Amino acid sequence: MITLNEAEAVEISLSAVDEGDENRAFQALDSLTGIAAYFLSENGEADAERVILSIGNSAQAAAERDLELVTINSVLSLGKLARIAADKRLKSALGKAFVLIGKLGEAAAAHSLEAGSKVAATTLMEIWNFCPEQWDQEKIIAFSLLFKEIGASATRCDMEETVLSAITGLGEIGKKVATRSLELETTSSLLLLEEIGKLAAESYFDEALSSTALSIEEIGKLSLKKGLNDAVSQCQWALETLRVQAEERLLNNSSIVAELALDNFTDAGYTDSEELEKFREIKALQEKIRSTL
Repeated sequence: MITLNEAEAVEISLSAVDEGDENRAFQALDSLTGIAAYFLSENGEADAERVILSIGNSAQAAAERDLELVTINSVLSLGKLARIAADKRLKSALGKAFVLIGKLGEAAAAHSLEAGSKVAATTLMEIWNFCPEQWDQEKIIAFSLLFKEIGASATRCDMEETVLSAITGLGEIGKKVATRSLELETTSSLLLLEEIGKLAAESYFDEALSSTALSIEEIGKLSLKKGLNDAVSQCQWALETLRVQAEERLLNNSSIVAELALDNFTDAGYTDSEELEKFREIKALQEKIRSTL
């Protein structure tokens, strides 16, 4: 395959997507991926980020034009570049890559590209697993928000499998940060799981709602062991909210799952006004980070 220079690859990538020409889009993507990988290998982070953004822009356009294979290959290319950036400890480039993958997952879900959205969610989880102990508070919440947005977008397009993938990713983050006794981040993941659960209930996704309740239960049990009282309170609050919503929509399985999960927290007590204020502060922090993605 002919290797293009950066300017040619960017131009061809955009025009090929606009024309629906997958072969030319793949050619341009291969060239851009190789160029970005070279810059990363030479520690040229700023140059690499420029190319990564070009890949993201073309991929977003591909998702909007329902070019699922181009979208999937773009996600995989960004995942490869994220791996290189992580190995080279180029944190800014790594951050750009994983945010773009999350955004692509959201866009793919919005355009009913189920395979594309699921690949994005899976790739995002792989990047999280590169070095989960090293992510700081902002990055942890950013990952959580991206999973939540993929799941929310998927509920609107009746794609329960993608919703389940997003719930799994968000649940894994919640368990990891609870194990590390990071209470704010744990509570943040629980708040976002509650939001996805509400959307799943509105879409009558019984399996997704059950999965949400189980993830909350697992995070809650870890929070109990670690003495994360705010997280435990949010766990109880979320499970009760989802139980009621499941009952209202006659989602019998998830109603039972939520009720059984609640039994683990009978002595936790309900959220008081001081804790509710903490939850509002966490939601404000989420919005602040969301605005930077």
